[in-house]
Amino acid sequence: MGLVNHIFEADTFDAKLMEYARQFLPPAKASKAVGRIKRAVQSGLEVSFSESLAIERELQQQLFTSEDAKEGLTAYVEKRPAKFSGK
Repeated sequence: MGLVNHIFEADTFDAKLMEYARQFLPPAKASKAVGRIKRAVQSGLEVSFSESLAIERELQQQLFTSEDAKEGLTAYVEKRPAKFSGK
């Protein structure tokens, strides 16, 4: 079912957990985008479908004007890995 993707041993749990979590932070990922996605999902659950789409559009618009969005598009065009800053 895909409910469990990782199992960490107790003696290395903290270190492995931090290593796993770092992959969602700059420069590996656009943390601002990850945060906005989480916010859209959480907020969208509490309102009607049309309101949740409006929230998603607003958050997406904010992301398109971010430095990370510009970096992501530039990196794609230049065929290189993106280096996100969280801004």
